[in-house]
Amino acid sequence: VLILANEWMKKGIKEMFEHKQLVDGLWSGAYSALCFSCGYFAYDQWDMLHYRLYSGWIPSILLHHLVLLICFTLALYRNITINYLILSLVCE
Repeated sequence: VLILANEWMKKGIKEMFEHKQLVDGLWSGAYSALCFSCGYFAYDQWDMLHYRLYSGWIPSILLHHLVLLICFTLALYRNITINYLILSLVCE
């Protein structure tokens, strides 16, 4: 609550939820880190499929890795929201 109040006092009600640093620009090392993460997701997906390290007909972890791989690869290809995706990786 204090963080929201501070943002409201600094930026006002219209701009308090805008975080341009997550969408615009690129943090140093963010592109490389996202590329590495895509490689990890692809390898982990292959490893689980190859050695049958999953359970169920449509395992949620395989679906999770596939969705992340598609989203991250498209973001890297279009060079958008790289910083936001790095933050989402940290939260995951």
